[in-house]
Amino acid sequence: MEVSTFELIFKPQSPAAPSGVAAVERVIQGYFLAISNLEEQEYRYRLDFVAPPPAAGSPNAAFRTPAGNTVVFVDAGGGDNQQGVLNGGPTATVFRPSTGFVRVPAQGTALVAVLPSAFGPLPGEPTPLVVPNFEVRGFVRISLPAVRKPGGPFFQTVPQSKGPVRVLLTPQHRATFLDAGGAITDQIQTSLPVAGGAAIAALPPEPGGFIVFDSLVTPELFAPQIEGLSPAERGAMLTGLLAGVSEAGELADLNKELAPEIGLAIERRTKKDA
Repeated sequence: MEVSTFELIFKPQSPAAPSGVAAVERVIQGYFLAISNLEEQEYRYRLDFVAPPPAAGSPNAAFRTPAGNTVVFVDAGGGDNQQGVLNGGPTATVFRPSTGFVRVPAQGTALVAVLPSAFGPLPGEPTPLVVPNFEVRGFVRISLPAVRKPGGPFFQTVPQSKGPVRVLLTPQHRATFLDAGGAITDQIQTSLPVAGGAAIAALPPEPGGFIVFDSLVTPELFAPQIEGLSPAERGAMLTGLLAGVSEAGELADLNKELAPEIGLAIERRTKKDA
């Protein structure tokens, strides 16, 4: 279901300073969503940030998309915040947090923050915004995805519940204003209208099934299929896939695909070397 609109900004409040004014303040605005699980067991939620790419030839097109320009923080309580980015390339329309599904414990509340990447280099986001010339708008969807059953096949998912799951959704924009020297001059937060008109929603579970890949599997197609897996499950899946690479030529072909896509390569080592 649709949650609300969102607008991310890192730019001056005005395109040009009025006559006689030394400088115009900059604003950094992010989107914050509190998700309260009203049920008596943990559920995992998927968030989609929908923002179509700018039209071809648009000025400053690279700064009109979430791709490479945003950071994500997820605070589900009980531990350190998860940090990531919004996955998706410059031509993408739908972006998802690289942190994966948002896990919310029974009757707990998680806070998801999506911000312009304007805070210097961060883990997973080595190219922060330097020039304040970024803005993007869109809307947010939330769903209750099918997930892998513990101990079940890697490529089979099951519904999380037999019926709709109740959630309480509270979206906000929060903005910080900076003067020409970078000092904070003011901060505001604004509640956003919820798309359905009511803060409490009932999310229908997505049906499960076997995951079927096309003949050509790209990182963009593959990432959503494994976003619900834990790091340990992903490692086990990768181990199983690599176990089938037996010949030197197969390894070379594999590395030809890995290097340009994700900047990694695999080498064969003996147990003695490990």
